[in-house]
Amino acid sequence: MFKIAITGPESTGKSTLAEKLARHFNVDYIPEYSRTYLENFEGQYTENDVVEIAKGQYHLILEEKKKNPEILIADTETIVCKIWVEYVFKHSNETIDDILKQQDFDLYLLCDIDLPWVYDPLRENPNLEERKELFEIYKHTLTKMNVPFGIVRGSDEERVNNSLDIIKKYRHE
Repeated sequence: MFKIAITGPESTGKSTLAEKLARHFNVDYIPEYSRTYLENFEGQYTENDVVEIAKGQYHLILEEKKKNPEILIADTETIVCKIWVEYVFKHSNETIDDILKQQDFDLYLLCDIDLPWVYDPLRENPNLEERKELFEIYKHTLTKMNVPFGIVRGSDEERVNNSLDIIKKYRHE
């Protein structure tokens, strides 16, 4: 099983990319748990909510692994929650860090901020400078973790082709 995590700041095409890659490889993809969690949420989320989202996302990943697909594609993962907590609440969270240590993706696809930000009630960072800062945080985090990753840029179709080239480079059949 080759495990791919799609990560990056909000509104960078992660869900679209996950969907298109899943279609290309004829597999299911793991959806973004935070959408389900926050969909009917009223009020301000807390750090504990982000911890619950990390747990829920990791649970979805474990459930998909049990199916033993040839390729596993996750539309987001625990790095998103780690950066979310650190950016919003200004400190790390031990539970999220512990979950992150358990992740074992073979490749991370980091989506660049070169797509226009699109409004969504669950999104918080439309400012270009914030988006640049967040992208650099993701890149730094992946580098520090010493995990294989590639940066995905361009239009939707370019992102898919770019991703397939990166996957080919890292996937050993």
